[in-house]
Amino acid sequence: MADIPKVRFKGFGEVWERRKLGEITGKIYGGGTPKTSVHEYWDGNIPWIQSSNLFEHELFSLNIQKHITKLGLLKSAAQLIPKNSIAVVSHVGVGKLVFVPFDYTTSQDFISLSELTSNPIFTCYLIYKKLQEDLHIVQGSAIKGITKDDLLSKEVMIPNLAEQEKIGGVLQNLDHLITLHQHKCDETKELKKYMLQKMFPKNGKKIPEIRFSGFTNDWEQRKLGEVFVERTERANGDEELLSVTIGNGVIRQADSDKRIIASEDKSNYKIVRKGDVPYNSMRMWQGAVGNSEYDGIVSPAYTVLVPMREANGKFFMELFKKESTLKIFQRWSQGLTSDTWNLKFPILSSIEFYMPSLEEQTKIAEYFRNLDHLITLHQRKCDELKEVKKFMLQNMFPQKG
Repeated sequence: MADIPKVRFKGFGEVWERRKLGEITGKIYGGGTPKTSVHEYWDGNIPWIQSSNLFEHELFSLNIQKHITKLGLLKSAAQLIPKNSIAVVSHVGVGKLVFVPFDYTTSQDFISLSELTSNPIFTCYLIYKKLQEDLHIVQGSAIKGITKDDLLSKEVMIPNLAEQEKIGGVLQNLDHLITLHQHKCDETKELKKYMLQKMFPKNGKKIPEIRFSGFTNDWEQRKLGEVFVERTERANGDEELLSVTIGNGVIRQADSDKRIIASEDKSNYKIVRKGDVPYNSMRMWQGAVGNSEYDGIVSPAYTVLVPMREANGKFFMELFKKESTLKIFQRWSQGLTSDTWNLKFPILSSIEFYMPSLEEQTKIAEYFRNLDHLITLHQRKCDELKEVKKFMLQNMFPQKG
């Protein structure tokens, strides 16, 4: 094991010291669960933590849902653990841990480390990194857990307190930024979900609850075959391969994480032009549809819709992905089981929806396009920060081996 990291703050040059976790921990606490059948043990004011209250790779986030009473504490194996301790999951969910800034109790699936002689924030990342390195050993065992002795005997490398505080502070700031962008991303997704419910008419209605200023006319009921035609052009052989996903709409196959299973002979593949709305006819009821931003080709199993002059492709893509619409597509799909359900254009073209003028469609489409852009920006920033954190964890601690 190397005794210095690759990346250090200016002014620090000392060799890190090899220690066991038990040597930097003043007191160890276990946990327990009061009998759930005794109401007097529960709904008190003492936080009680389960493994499910922790989040993967998040060391400072908790979703506490249960509290116990003083009687529940006295009548069970649970222990009152002082604030600023580190709760480490030892059984189901092993690998998760959290810094707890208040007094708490846990289930029996935890080992809590208290009265640390090292900086608690730094130590959180130190233990997290060590557990992640050793996780494959735990996962490969029959028990799939970690004992108190195993945890306390783990060897780690530790610098002086000043360097610990610097490292812990940088990593915690990164985590705060990651959490901030993830929250903004989730909030924007929730806003989009809400607006999809409000900016399209509910069943049986001709106008939505929320509209842009200047639009007052009823939406008109039209068959999809009146506003779309099917593109049936076939590939020439040199076009870019596209894929239609449930989560991200139309993407380049080269950008997909999935293994490419396309046929070498693509002469039967279908042409897609920018602005088209291709969909997977066997997964339309799940939302496998998108408004393409690219020219390319898709599998022969897909259907390619071409919006006519009175249709905005992005507007209809959002309409097609609504939960109420997916239920309609499911009813109209043909097949004996969900594995064989299929919705080809001749059937889809006869389905009716309410639609506004092209101008209002465009306004709605642009609004959702802007929301999508915000979601993408926050998610991209979140992913970039996670990569920075990964680099820091690899290089601000001495390398294993």
